[in-house]
Amino acid sequence: MQWILIIGSEKLTLDSVKAIDHYGSISTYDVPEIKNRYCVDFGEDHILYDYEEGEVAIRDFEESDLKCFPFADIHVITMVYTTEQRMRKVLQQENYLNDVYVDNDHGLIVPIGEFIKLGMPVEPK
Repeated sequence: MQWILIIGSEKLTLDSVKAIDHYGSISTYDVPEIKNRYCVDFGEDHILYDYEEGEVAIRDFEESDLKCFPFADIHVITMVYTTEQRMRKVLQQENYLNDVYVDNDHGLIVPIGEFIKLGMPVEPK
């Protein structure tokens, strides 16, 4: 499985993700065994959203990275996906989160619109 980080303001919560209609999903549910994990099941694949709270959310960011975000209070959700194709479809939905940044875990941290324009790169350069 692969992942990207979705970074936003205090408005970014699991509830904001749960409010999204993930087109093509067959079920959605909280994962009871893991705190703050939400699953969107598409049958042949799935996406997991892990919400990280407080200092845990920003511990892996460099100070210079933190300064690039226009948010006073940074919230992070890890989007774990089984297929790149599904991740790409979801991020491009017109109803997806729009005031967020994406960290591809390979040195690229940009607003979601720019991430999409760049072709949603998830491999190291």
